[in-house]
Amino acid sequence: MRRAAVALALLAFVAAASAQLQFPYSGCTKALSKSKYSVKPVTTFPGTNTICWTVQYSNPQCTNPAEECCNTDLHKLQLDVKPSCATGFRATATVNGQGTPAPTIYRPPNAGSDQFVLSIPGLGLNGPSANGASICLTLTGGSCMSLAALTPSPVWSVALWDDAHQCCPVCATWAAIAGPSVVVDDLNFFGDAGNCATGKDVISELFAPYLEDGTIIAGTDSITCNGNKITACATTFSKEKGAKMANELEALGPDALVTAVFGFSGDCPLSLAGYSVSVSSNNDDCGIFMAGPACAPPTTPFPFCVCNKAQGATPFYLDSAVEVDTAANEYCLSVYTAAAAPGGGACASATTMKKAEFYFDYSMRWKLTGITIKYANGKTSTRSQSWGPVGDNTLKVSDLNWKTGDVASLKPKICFKFKSGTSLLDFSMDSSYVWASLFNPDQSCCPTFPAQE
Repeated sequence: MRRAAVALALLAFVAAASAQLQFPYSGCTKALSKSKYSVKPVTTFPGTNTICWTVQYSNPQCTNPAEECCNTDLHKLQLDVKPSCATGFRATATVNGQGTPAPTIYRPPNAGSDQFVLSIPGLGLNGPSANGASICLTLTGGSCMSLAALTPSPVWSVALWDDAHQCCPVCATWAAIAGPSVVVDDLNFFGDAGNCATGKDVISELFAPYLEDGTIIAGTDSITCNGNKITACATTFSKEKGAKMANELEALGPDALVTAVFGFSGDCPLSLAGYSVSVSSNNDDCGIFMAGPACAPPTTPFPFCVCNKAQGATPFYLDSAVEVDTAANEYCLSVYTAAAAPGGGACASATTMKKAEFYFDYSMRWKLTGITIKYANGKTSTRSQSWGPVGDNTLKVSDLNWKTGDVASLKPKICFKFKSGTSLLDFSMDSSYVWASLFNPDQSCCPTFPAQE
């Protein structure tokens, strides 16, 4: 058994025997005479890397029973520890054999750079029934695997806190939510490695000042991307500090707090057309909540014929992202197949895509040097330029006659190559998007899609 002068606190109470007079590094009531709680000055070691403290509850210890701190519960135990122990730290804890939330090591707000505590929250003790309770810490990872290795001096110090200063765990999730105009919700926005990396960088920057000042005591080092969501979890020192952090972040506005996580400011990217973006949290006490923009899908008058232009009218779709081969100055648009949208009528049963038409500038036709169809099996075919009536600015890629099965297996791309200095967007009649219509054989169905470099 290890004996030591013990620093104890409930909000927090510290014994004069402790050499760490500043511990637990917070402005709070520290005198033992203002609390009924303490721990025995002798620890026990019932197992490998396990340290136990025994709680004592004594009415006579509190010299003035009317004192506020003489009438509180016991929420967490803190141990004064070395800063170096924080790296790789892992542990579990129990109270009378029942598990508690995971212990953490952190620097309290306003503490010095060399002042860290190990906190065991969620003790759930209150009044005389706390007497004799056993609080045990089992070290499972890190460089400090004993009590002697944890503490900055041979005299260990603990503080006992009530729940007025309980930490606030929270997970904030940024999400893209599909609106009614989205036919196929297969966005997987944060499944894209670049979008995920951007989101993580922005979130890390948002939380960095609060890690630095001690508001956040754990978390944010693991930010997860999943489909159309990215989530960051953290624990704040207290509900009050967490609420202050949330208010300050929300004051930044949706551009900094929401859309930046999705990698844009101002106009929505085409990939988010039909989606609304926002951030919400699972804890009202210290979470952030803000709605970003609802990204309306772009529109076009193209094509200039009577047909069903609705996206999802047939099972043929155009990928919204343009593949660019900069060296060859070639731009490819991919066609894929998915279920037609409900209510598409006769178009929904289409099984063949006869041709594609593009809203391109007829006056620039001399800058287009080649049209190539590319397939996943390596085969290619070419097409000559074929334009609609003068003034329609419609380039036709005909005689495709793709079945849904062909598209699914061959993953065709329609590629355009231009003279140096000309891009696909230069060639488009829309200054922001490239538009394509995918026709069925009788041309009654022409779902029309935008794409963007």
